[in-house]
Amino acid sequence: MFTAKKVCLALAAVVATAAGGMARAEAGPHEIPQSIAVEHAETLERLSALAKHKGPVGIEARKAVDLFRRHIAREEEYILPPLTLLPVLADGKVTPDMAWAVKMTDRVKADRELIFEEHTRVTDAMNALRVAGLKAHDKQAVEFAEAAATDSLNDIELMEPTVVMIGDYLHAKLPAQ
Repeated sequence: MFTAKKVCLALAAVVATAAGGMARAEAGPHEIPQSIAVEHAETLERLSALAKHKGPVGIEARKAVDLFRRHIAREEEYILPPLTLLPVLADGKVTPDMAWAVKMTDRVKADRELIFEEHTRVTDAMNALRVAGLKAHDKQAVEFAEAAATDSLNDIELMEPTVVMIGDYLHAKLPAQ
C-alpha cells in the first residue's frame, strides 16, 4: 500500500533522478528505465538510513554504501540504457539510431564475469547486513538485505541476459558498423 511518505519519496527520487539524468545527457550517456532510476534512488536512501544505525547493522550498511554506489554507477553507465529500447523492439521495430546500444551490450557481454563478481560482493554484503540485522532484531535491515540480494539475483538471471539478447538482436538487424 502506498503511504503519503512513500509517494513523496518516490516523487523526490524521480525529480532527483531527472536532474541527474540531465547532467548525464549533457555528458553523452543514455537514460535508464525510470522505474529502475527510482529503485536505485530508494535503495541508496534506505541503505544510507541503515548506515546511521548503531552497532553492527550500521557498520555493515556503511561498508555496503560505496559498493552499491559503484554498482549502480556501472549499471547506469552501460548495463541499463539498452533496456529503454525494449518497448520499441517488442513492437518489432529496429532503427539505425539504436546503434548506440550495440557498444553497451557488447561491453556487458565482455564484462559478464566482472559483473558477476560484483554481484557476488553485493550478495555477500547483504548477507552480512542480514545477519547483523537478525542479531540486532532490526527488521528494517533484514528486509532491506533480503530485498537487495533478491534484486541482485534478478540482475544476474534476467536483466543482464536481456541486455545481451538486445545486443544480439541489434547485431542481427542493423547494418554492420
